[in-house]
Amino acid sequence: MSRILIIDDELSIRRVLRSMLEQAGHTVFDAIDGREGVALWRREPSDVVVTDIFMPEKDGVEVIMEMKRAATKPKIIAMSGGGQKGLLDWKPAALLLGADRVLVKPFDQQTFLSTIQEVLAGHVDLTDDVVAPSLVDQRKYARLPVFLPVSFGNGVMAQSGTVLDISREGCRIRCPHATHETKYFLVDIRLNDPGETLTIDLAVRRWSRNGEIGVEFIRMEPDQQARLRSVLGNCEAASFTQNGSAATQRHLLPVSNGEQAEV
Repeated sequence: MSRILIIDDELSIRRVLRSMLEQAGHTVFDAIDGREGVALWRREPSDVVVTDIFMPEKDGVEVIMEMKRAATKPKIIAMSGGGQKGLLDWKPAALLLGADRVLVKPFDQQTFLSTIQEVLAGHVDLTDDVVAPSLVDQRKYARLPVFLPVSFGNGVMAQSGTVLDISREGCRIRCPHATHETKYFLVDIRLNDPGETLTIDLAVRRWSRNGEIGVEFIRMEPDQQARLRSVLGNCEAASFTQNGSAATQRHLLPVSNGEQAEV
Protein backbone atom coordinates (compact mmCIF):
# COMPACT_ATOMS: atom_id res chain seq x y z
CA MET A 1 0.00 0.00 0.00
CA SER A 2 0.99 3.67 0.14
CA ARG A 3 2.91 5.90 2.52
CA ILE A 4 0.81 8.79 3.82
CA LEU A 5 1.74 11.78 5.97
CA ILE A 6 -0.88 13.59 8.07
CA ILE A 7 -0.12 17.17 9.20
CA ASP A 8 -2.58 18.67 11.68
CA ASP A 9 -2.22 20.53 14.97
CA GLU A 10 -5.22 18.68 16.48
CA LEU A 11 -4.22 15.38 18.07
CA SER A 12 -7.74 13.95 17.81
CA ILE A 13 -7.80 14.55 14.03
CA ARG A 14 -4.42 12.89 13.57
CA ARG A 15 -5.50 9.85 15.59
CA VAL A 16 -8.77 9.39 13.70
CA LEU A 17 -7.17 9.74 10.27
CA ARG A 18 -4.29 7.47 11.21
CA SER A 19 -6.74 4.80 12.34
CA MET A 20 -8.71 5.01 9.09
CA LEU A 21 -5.60 4.77 6.94
CA GLU A 22 -3.92 1.97 8.88
CA GLN A 23 -7.10 -0.10 8.76
CA ALA A 24 -7.01 0.37 4.98
CA GLY A 25 -3.44 -0.98 4.93
CA HIS A 26 -1.44 2.23 4.47
CA THR A 27 1.79 3.21 6.26
CA VAL A 28 1.11 6.41 8.18
CA PHE A 29 3.28 9.21 9.57
CA ASP A 30 1.98 12.29 11.35
CA ALA A 31 3.20 15.73 12.41
CA ILE A 32 1.86 18.46 14.67
CA ASP A 33 2.44 21.44 12.35
CA GLY A 34 3.79 22.44 8.96
CA ARG A 35 7.38 22.89 10.07
CA GLU A 36 7.58 19.44 11.63
CA GLY A 37 5.61 17.96 8.74
CA VAL A 38 7.94 19.23 6.02
CA ALA A 39 11.00 18.06 7.99
CA LEU A 40 9.43 14.60 8.47
CA TRP A 41 8.46 14.40 4.80
CA ARG A 42 12.06 15.11 3.78
CA ARG A 43 13.27 12.26 6.02
CA GLU A 44 10.42 9.90 5.16
CA PRO A 45 9.05 10.73 1.68
CA SER A 46 5.35 9.94 1.33
CA ASP A 47 3.09 9.26 -1.62
CA VAL A 48 0.32 11.46 -0.22
CA VAL A 49 0.41 14.37 2.23
CA VAL A 50 -2.81 15.30 4.01
CA THR A 51 -2.36 18.76 5.54
CA ASP A 52 -4.54 21.10 7.54
CA ILE A 53 -4.52 24.68 6.27
CA PHE A 54 -4.65 26.71 9.48
CA MET A 55 -1.78 25.69 11.78
CA PRO A 56 0.82 27.45 13.94
CA GLU A 57 4.50 27.73 12.97
CA LYS A 58 3.98 26.92 9.27
CA ASP A 59 0.50 26.72 7.75
CA GLY A 60 -0.83 24.45 5.03
CA VAL A 61 -0.33 27.00 2.25
CA GLU A 62 3.40 27.14 3.03
CA VAL A 63 3.52 23.33 3.17
CA ILE A 64 1.91 23.05 -0.28
CA MET A 65 4.23 25.64 -1.83
CA GLU A 66 7.37 24.09 -0.37
CA MET A 67 6.49 20.52 -1.33
CA LYS A 68 5.41 21.45 -4.84
CA ARG A 69 8.82 23.05 -5.46
CA ALA A 70 10.60 19.76 -4.64
CA ALA A 71 12.02 17.57 -7.36
CA THR A 72 9.79 14.66 -6.30
CA LYS A 73 6.35 16.06 -5.57
CA PRO A 74 3.81 14.25 -3.39
CA LYS A 75 0.09 14.22 -3.95
CA ILE A 76 -1.43 16.72 -1.54
CA ILE A 77 -4.86 16.84 0.06
CA ALA A 78 -5.62 20.11 1.86
CA MET A 79 -8.27 20.15 4.58
CA SER A 80 -9.82 22.67 6.94
CA GLY A 81 -12.99 23.51 8.79
CA GLY A 82 -12.75 27.17 7.84
CA GLY A 83 -11.24 30.24 9.45
CA GLN A 84 -9.41 33.21 7.99
CA LYS A 85 -5.99 33.98 9.46
CA GLY A 86 -5.23 36.19 6.49
CA LEU A 87 -6.32 33.75 3.77
CA LEU A 88 -9.00 35.14 1.47
CA ASP A 89 -10.53 31.84 0.35
CA TRP A 90 -8.58 28.76 1.30
CA LYS A 91 -10.19 26.15 -1.00
CA PRO A 92 -9.46 27.68 -4.43
CA ALA A 93 -6.17 29.05 -3.07
CA ALA A 94 -5.03 25.56 -2.04
CA LEU A 95 -5.91 24.10 -5.45
CA LEU A 96 -4.30 26.97 -7.28
CA LEU A 97 -1.06 26.57 -5.33
CA GLY A 98 -0.82 22.87 -6.12
CA ALA A 99 -3.07 20.79 -3.86
CA ASP A 100 -4.65 17.87 -5.71
CA ARG A 101 -7.85 17.85 -3.66
CA VAL A 102 -9.50 19.74 -0.82
CA LEU A 103 -11.66 18.42 2.01
CA VAL A 104 -13.88 20.51 4.25
CA LYS A 105 -14.07 19.29 7.86
CA PRO A 106 -15.97 17.41 9.11
CA PHE A 107 -15.93 14.58 6.56
CA ASP A 108 -16.76 10.89 6.90
CA GLN A 109 -14.51 7.86 6.48
CA GLN A 110 -15.84 6.93 3.05
CA THR A 111 -15.21 10.44 1.69
CA PHE A 112 -11.71 10.52 3.13
CA LEU A 113 -10.61 7.09 1.90
CA SER A 114 -12.14 7.58 -1.56
CA THR A 115 -10.29 10.92 -1.85
CA ILE A 116 -7.02 9.17 -0.94
CA GLN A 117 -7.62 6.57 -3.65
CA GLU A 118 -8.53 9.20 -6.22
CA VAL A 119 -5.34 11.23 -5.75
CA LEU A 120 -3.24 8.05 -5.76
CA ALA A 121 -4.89 7.20 -9.09
CA GLY A 122 -4.01 10.66 -10.42
CA HIS A 123 -7.46 12.24 -10.33
CA VAL A 124 -7.18 15.95 -9.56
CA ASP A 125 -9.90 18.39 -8.54
CA LEU A 126 -10.83 20.94 -11.21
CA THR A 127 -13.97 22.46 -9.74
CA ASP A 128 -15.71 25.60 -10.88
CA ASP A 129 -13.97 27.48 -8.06
CA VAL A 130 -10.62 27.32 -9.86
CA VAL A 131 -9.71 28.30 -13.39
CA ALA A 132 -6.47 27.05 -14.93
CA PRO A 133 -3.93 29.89 -15.33
CA SER A 134 -3.78 29.36 -19.09
CA LEU A 135 -7.48 30.11 -19.53
CA VAL A 136 -9.17 33.47 -19.83
CA ASP A 137 -9.35 35.11 -16.43
CA GLN A 138 -12.77 34.54 -14.87
CA ARG A 139 -13.68 36.45 -11.74
CA LYS A 140 -16.18 36.22 -8.92
CA TYR A 141 -15.96 39.97 -8.32
CA ALA A 142 -15.95 42.83 -10.81
CA ARG A 143 -12.67 44.70 -10.99
CA LEU A 144 -12.65 48.46 -10.56
CA PRO A 145 -10.36 50.74 -12.59
CA VAL A 146 -7.35 52.23 -10.80
CA PHE A 147 -3.94 53.48 -11.82
CA LEU A 148 -1.54 52.77 -8.96
CA PRO A 149 2.21 52.02 -8.83
CA VAL A 150 3.03 48.51 -7.67
CA SER A 151 6.13 46.54 -6.75
CA PHE A 152 6.23 42.78 -6.42
CA GLY A 153 8.83 40.06 -5.96
CA ASN A 154 9.69 36.71 -4.44
CA GLY A 155 12.49 37.86 -2.18
CA VAL A 156 15.09 37.29 -4.90
CA MET A 157 13.76 39.19 -7.89
CA ALA A 158 11.90 42.51 -7.58
CA GLN A 159 9.78 44.05 -10.31
CA SER A 160 7.53 47.06 -10.68
CA GLY A 161 4.54 48.05 -12.75
CA THR A 162 1.11 49.64 -12.62
CA VAL A 163 -2.13 48.21 -11.23
CA LEU A 164 -4.86 48.82 -13.81
CA ASP A 165 -7.81 47.32 -11.96
CA ILE A 166 -8.50 45.70 -8.62
CA SER A 167 -11.10 43.59 -6.83
CA ARG A 168 -11.51 41.63 -3.60
CA GLU A 169 -9.72 38.67 -5.16
CA GLY A 170 -6.94 40.16 -7.29
CA CYS A 171 -5.74 42.74 -9.76
CA ARG A 172 -4.33 43.26 -13.23
CA ILE A 173 -0.78 44.60 -13.44
CA ARG A 174 0.87 46.17 -16.47
CA CYS A 175 4.50 45.06 -16.41
CA PRO A 176 5.94 44.46 -19.90
CA HIS A 177 9.13 42.89 -18.54
CA ALA A 178 7.62 40.63 -15.86
CA THR A 179 9.69 37.50 -15.30
CA HIS A 180 7.66 34.40 -16.14
CA GLU A 181 9.51 32.29 -13.58
CA THR A 182 8.03 34.34 -10.74
CA LYS A 183 4.74 32.67 -9.89
CA TYR A 184 4.30 33.38 -6.16
CA PHE A 185 5.18 36.78 -4.75
CA LEU A 186 4.56 39.58 -2.27
CA VAL A 187 2.80 42.63 -3.68
CA ASP A 188 3.00 46.25 -2.47
CA ILE A 189 0.50 48.65 -4.06
CA ARG A 190 1.14 52.33 -3.41
CA LEU A 191 -2.12 54.12 -2.76
CA ASN A 192 -3.04 57.71 -3.49
CA ASP A 193 -2.35 58.89 0.05
CA PRO A 194 1.37 59.61 0.50
CA GLY A 195 3.20 56.81 2.26
CA GLU A 196 0.18 54.47 2.34
CA THR A 197 0.68 50.98 0.96
CA LEU A 198 -1.58 47.99 0.47
CA THR A 199 0.46 44.84 1.15
CA ILE A 200 -0.48 41.36 -0.04
CA ASP A 201 1.72 38.80 1.70
CA LEU A 202 1.14 36.11 -0.89
CA ALA A 203 -0.21 36.42 -4.42
CA VAL A 204 -0.10 34.09 -7.39
CA ARG A 205 0.14 34.77 -11.12
CA ARG A 206 -2.97 33.48 -12.90
CA TRP A 207 -2.13 34.52 -16.47
CA SER A 208 0.29 36.60 -18.51
CA ARG A 209 -0.36 38.21 -21.89
CA ASN A 210 0.42 41.39 -23.84
CA GLY A 211 2.69 42.86 -21.18
CA GLU A 212 0.13 42.35 -18.42
CA ILE A 213 -0.33 39.76 -15.68
CA GLY A 214 -3.41 38.68 -13.77
CA VAL A 215 -2.75 38.32 -10.06
CA GLU A 216 -4.85 36.54 -7.44
CA PHE A 217 -4.54 37.55 -3.79
CA ILE A 218 -4.01 34.56 -1.47
CA ARG A 219 -2.92 35.85 1.92
CA MET A 220 -3.32 39.27 3.54
CA GLU A 221 -3.25 40.42 7.15
CA PRO A 222 -6.68 41.45 8.51
CA ASP A 223 -5.74 45.15 8.61
CA GLN A 224 -4.67 44.96 4.96
CA GLN A 225 -7.92 43.24 4.03
CA ALA A 226 -9.74 46.14 5.68
CA ARG A 227 -7.59 48.57 3.71
CA LEU A 228 -8.43 46.75 0.48
CA ARG A 229 -12.14 47.01 1.29
CA SER A 230 -11.66 50.74 1.84
CA VAL A 231 -9.90 51.11 -1.52
CA LEU A 232 -12.71 49.23 -3.26
CA GLY A 233 -15.32 51.33 -1.47
CA ASN A 234 -13.65 54.52 -2.66
CA CYS A 235 -13.46 53.19 -6.22
CA GLU A 236 -17.12 52.16 -6.17
CA ALA A 237 -18.15 55.58 -4.83
CA ALA A 238 -16.14 57.37 -7.52
CA SER A 239 -17.53 55.09 -10.22
CA PHE A 240 -21.10 55.64 -8.98
CA THR A 241 -20.63 59.41 -8.98
CA GLN A 242 -19.22 59.43 -12.51
CA ASN A 243 -21.81 57.00 -13.89
CA GLY A 244 -24.64 58.76 -12.10
CA SER A 245 -23.65 62.12 -13.59
CA ALA A 246 -23.35 60.63 -17.05
CA ALA A 247 -26.68 58.84 -16.69
CA THR A 248 -28.39 62.07 -15.59
CA GLN A 249 -26.99 63.88 -18.61
CA ARG A 250 -28.14 61.13 -20.97
CA HIS A 251 -31.68 61.29 -19.60
CA LEU A 252 -31.99 65.07 -20.09
CA LEU A 253 -32.96 66.28 -23.54
CA PRO A 254 -33.23 69.93 -24.71
CA VAL A 255 -36.73 71.28 -25.46
CA SER A 256 -37.82 74.32 -27.45
CA ASN A 257 -38.46 76.69 -24.55
CA GLY A 258 -34.85 76.42 -23.39
CA GLU A 259 -35.61 74.16 -20.43
CA GLN A 260 -34.68 70.52 -20.09
CA ALA A 261 -37.13 67.67 -19.79
CA GLU A 262 -36.31 64.32 -18.20
CA VAL A 263 -37.10 61.18 -20.15
